[in-house]
Amino acid sequence: IADYAGRQRGINIDAAQVVVGTGSKPGLFFPTLALVSPGDEVIYPDPGFPTYEAMIRVAGGVPVPIPLREENQFSFDLDVFDSKISDHTRLVILNSPGNPTGGVIPLDDLRHIAGKVIEHDAWVITDEIYTRLVYDEVIAHSIAEIDGMQERTIIVDGFSKTYSMTGWRLGYMITPAELAERLELLMTHATGCTATFTQY
Repeated sequence: IADYAGRQRGINIDAAQVVVGTGSKPGLFFPTLALVSPGDEVIYPDPGFPTYEAMIRVAGGVPVPIPLREENQFSFDLDVFDSKISDHTRLVILNSPGNPTGGVIPLDDLRHIAGKVIEHDAWVITDEIYTRLVYDEVIAHSIAEIDGMQERTIIVDGFSKTYSMTGWRLGYMITPAELAERLELLMTHATGCTATFTQY
């Protein structure tokens, strides 16, 4: 998976950074539980996957929705983003290509978001489950490609969408290795392992 995911995104990924699990939902949920303490603010896209707000609330975080604008390819409204991110922001959730809009965040917007994330010492979860479903020569870049971001980014992906494997429950996260060790514990003791036939 490290090689497969790295080639897609043009970054080097070590096997120690990869945590495989039962679908991509644990890849969203467990890093949120690992990183967010009660009262921490978490920025997420609106409209977006309902699990984002739910997992923020379960972790005790404060949901901070950022509107997606059609005139900006359903990327964040960067003026609103700039006004909402602060030193209270622990985590920023991205989804590109997005659900339900299909929007792809432009590379310049990702660079802008990355700069603010670094400035405020926050983390990013980037939900890239639709990254191979792009058309018309559009490129879905990952924020992890940007200098200084791989060490503060959790990439979440899986096989459900690209390979029509929704019921097979196979997903993965790519994180800094130290966080991956913690997330493996959460994965093992919360959901166990993916089915043997799925692993094959």
